[in-house]
Amino acid sequence: MLQNGQHLTTVLQGFAGNPLAAKASVTVTAVQFTSPTTAQVTYNLCQSGTPALPNAKGQAVLENGTWKVSDTTLCALVALSNGGKAVPGCS
Repeated sequence: MLQNGQHLTTVLQGFAGNPLAAKASVTVTAVQFTSPTTAQVTYNLCQSGTPALPNAKGQAVLENGTWKVSDTTLCALVALSNGGKAVPGCS
């Protein structure tokens, strides 16, 4: 689940058509709650099971009773893989 996913449709469609995205996975290694509705998450981003971005940091947010990946976390990852270029839907 993604915070503000409806505003990131272009990004999500790009993932759907990317063969590398199909081989990507994430393993959460730590969660630290910073408020009742936010958490700092440490995770390993893996490509075909091999850590490509170990011990990465991101945020999760609680919306309507569901924990979601924050839009800022996704946008930062996409910008990193996009050479720092602006990402449609990300501010």
